[in-house]
Amino acid sequence: MEKIAKKYLKIYHNPAETNDIYTYADWEEYLNQQVEIGTRIEERRKDADITIYVALIKNPYLLGLSQAFQNNDYELLNNAIYHYSKHRLLDIKAGGYDHCLYFWNVMDSMACNYKEAVEKCFPEELGLCKNGYPFYVVASNLLMSLWYKNQQWMEPAYPAGEKFLRQKKGLWEKAIVAYLMALSKNDIEKATEALGDVCKYSTRLDRPKIYKCFCTEAHGLYQIARSILSEDDFNRIEMPANDNFCKGLISWQSKHNYPEKGKMIVHYPEKLDVMNHIFDLPLPSCILMGSGGRQTIDTEQMKKNLIAEFAGVDS
Repeated sequence: MEKIAKKYLKIYHNPAETNDIYTYADWEEYLNQQVEIGTRIEERRKDADITIYVALIKNPYLLGLSQAFQNNDYELLNNAIYHYSKHRLLDIKAGGYDHCLYFWNVMDSMACNYKEAVEKCFPEELGLCKNGYPFYVVASNLLMSLWYKNQQWMEPAYPAGEKFLRQKKGLWEKAIVAYLMALSKNDIEKATEALGDVCKYSTRLDRPKIYKCFCTEAHGLYQIARSILSEDDFNRIEMPANDNFCKGLISWQSKHNYPEKGKMIVHYPEKLDVMNHIFDLPLPSCILMGSGGRQTIDTEQMKKNLIAEFAGVDS
């Protein structure tokens, strides 16, 4: 068992550490606690807002990780990340920002090589981000420039990254920006160093200790490099030695040719089958409204599109 597994399981089974988050003893307990939610969904099955349903269903991500680490099951670990990512992306929320709002979702999604999430959250036709938290804008624009191999976009994105690194910003955010900038220059040594820093500084974030055990963001960044670099250059990037980077997961993904789509880790029983229909829905594409630097995500239109998809699946 890797160190990451031992540390995670110790925290997961300590009630004092998980008091404010959703954890479950096993799949039976998880499913039993979804029955009331399933009943409420059935009562409102024809309700117009499908996102109400998604928000009600509890995400079994932490349980999935605990089961995966307990059994050294890297396929389950990969699928737990996929389930977590898809669940969150179907839960459409407003934030007052443009598509940069999805940066963290994309990082998590790419940890299981879920490339579709990048292209749904950052559609090429939307162009670069302009409206949002500075780190989100800078990092998203670097990522989009790399992903779509758009040098014209990189011309403003890279200097914006340099400016960001000169400012008084969080070390974790700086490490992510430095990594993406290093990829743009094929600077493998700097990319390797920055990826290690992402793992290192993620443990200092103000979030529940259990989320610090496994740095999904570093895994997402690693997979992004695999997608945009030549095979030779990618293979030169050294995996972090930090305990919160799971080399076993990377080994499993490599042996299975880096699957681009995982499986949901729960198939809900017949009385909760509506939940299966919900999670079978395709990812919504990001849509913006407004113009210029004031564009924001058009959550209402995205919800309408999801409602139409659900009506088709549910008919």
